[in-house]
Amino acid sequence: MLRLFLLTALCLLVHTTSWAKPDYTQLAKHPTWLKLGHYKAPLFNKSYVTSDHFFLAENGHTNPHAELLATVAEFNQHPESQCRFPARYQWLNAQGVTFTSAKSACPDLTQWRDAQKIQSVSLVFASGYMSNPASLYGHMLLKLNRATETHSKLLDYSINYGALVPDNENGLVYIAKGLFGGYQAGFSDQLFYRHRHNYGEVELRDLWEYQLNLTDTEVQLISNHIWELMGTDYTYYFADENCAYHIARVIELVVGDKLTPDLSPWVIPVTIFSNLAQSQHNGESLIKKVQFTPSRSSAFYQLQQQLSPKEREFAQRIYAQKSLLESAEFNSLPLSSKKRIIEVLFEFVQLQQLKKHRPEHNQTLKKALIKSRLALPPGNELSAEQYQQSAPHKAQKPSSYSLSGASTNHTEFAKAGFRLSYFDSLASDIARVPFSNLEMLDVEVAIKDSTLYLDKLHILDLESFNPAYTDWPNDGGWAWQLSAGFERDRASCNHCSNTFIAGGVGKSLLLNNDKTLFYGFVNGYMGELANTSHHLEGSVEVGVLTDVYRGVKLRASIERSYERATLDKKVEVVMPIHQDLDIRFAYQRKQQTLWQLKVNYYWD
Repeated sequence: MLRLFLLTALCLLVHTTSWAKPDYTQLAKHPTWLKLGHYKAPLFNKSYVTSDHFFLAENGHTNPHAELLATVAEFNQHPESQCRFPARYQWLNAQGVTFTSAKSACPDLTQWRDAQKIQSVSLVFASGYMSNPASLYGHMLLKLNRATETHSKLLDYSINYGALVPDNENGLVYIAKGLFGGYQAGFSDQLFYRHRHNYGEVELRDLWEYQLNLTDTEVQLISNHIWELMGTDYTYYFADENCAYHIARVIELVVGDKLTPDLSPWVIPVTIFSNLAQSQHNGESLIKKVQFTPSRSSAFYQLQQQLSPKEREFAQRIYAQKSLLESAEFNSLPLSSKKRIIEVLFEFVQLQQLKKHRPEHNQTLKKALIKSRLALPPGNELSAEQYQQSAPHKAQKPSSYSLSGASTNHTEFAKAGFRLSYFDSLASDIARVPFSNLEMLDVEVAIKDSTLYLDKLHILDLESFNPAYTDWPNDGGWAWQLSAGFERDRASCNHCSNTFIAGGVGKSLLLNNDKTLFYGFVNGYMGELANTSHHLEGSVEVGVLTDVYRGVKLRASIERSYERATLDKKVEVVMPIHQDLDIRFAYQRKQQTLWQLKVNYYWD
């Protein structure tokens, strides 16, 4: 009987031990383990990480199962390796994996993560920056929030992912190498004030911070994984494997595949924030709150609007002639007016210093402003708080499909189109640079007489009107445009076409409370041009872009060509239906008249 009892107990013990032991084969296929190793789709099982030191197995770069076994063995044999891979250790523990060695103390990790406790995680969107091809689509950061009543948010950790680009790299070289994997990339951490200064103060870009609804355990897992990623290398691809994609993949470690699009050949920051707004997590919205941080230029525009016309005029006179600060005319102003003028001027001077405009003049005026302000009682008269900017998740989606019906010289035809990204000059202004155009890979095919053929292929369309939003000195700059592609020029003749590279430079003027913009360009074209034997062409273009009523926009232009001596007239009107749909009416006139009705559906 005793022998039978012992045999039964032994069987139960073996069964219980076997049942409790984790199945490493299944764990290696778990989505979280694959994300911890940054493995691509399961069919490929190759990691995005290119650094050998990130893997413990010799073939860990391509074999998640071998990497899991090597990780468990390493934690057992060398417990200090837990400090190198704390997220792996945390997750394996949660899956029931036990280790023969005790948990390591990890003083460096503890100092980084817990000396000032990381309480939450945010994603930060920096608006687009038309002066840098790396920033046309905006930028995305991950922020580890440590702020308390006594600890400023500027001392939070901000995590950046970016390409390792040599100083003074040519813009066209950057685009080419960025598109085809010519750079290494990686994660880096800095205190948030550095990124806040760079984006908001130097590049004058607005920031939106999205705090996420995560548990303490999820916050710790993300923090631990960021620690693992420091110093690892990736291959950078501008279109898809970029900051938005890899930072979103870190968040997907705890929220699942909710943010990055499946099998998409492109990922841009605004897409991630759109998906973020639609996501639920733990039964609640994934977004806890959204906070806007204005750039210095946005703050100045807001402050200067609070001056009266007389105060604004006086401030501009002082900027031109600082001695007016000591004049009887200035001293006779009410105390509140003097404080308001000095506050706005101080912001303007700092803005001009960032733009490196008249450095000696601005430095001297800044000292004079400080001296005058110290002579007045303390306390501010102005505050910049009521901003009208909408968050990026409310923006128009970046990609589009279109259907068109068109007519020219009593000939009707239909067109279908696709645009990869991002917006044109008639799109919504939310979360993008106003009065600008950034389109890549815009394709249209036409159907006429049961024949299908290519009607348009624009590889690139860039346009920045760069208007002055105030009458202050050095506001605004040169307008410019750049485009390349192929199109049928039906307004010249039914079979005419252009294959071209084009550029232009000019100026613009804002009126009607910044709702109407007039512009002028001098343009140059090179390529096979419609209805002419010339391969070079120049033109002068003038036009207007205006917000007619509640999102209904109109753009009209007249362009006079030099060689062809033609006058090209264009009018386009957009009527938004909702965030994902609009209808457009277009008219164009050269030798012939072209009418077009287009429906655009936007998606990400």
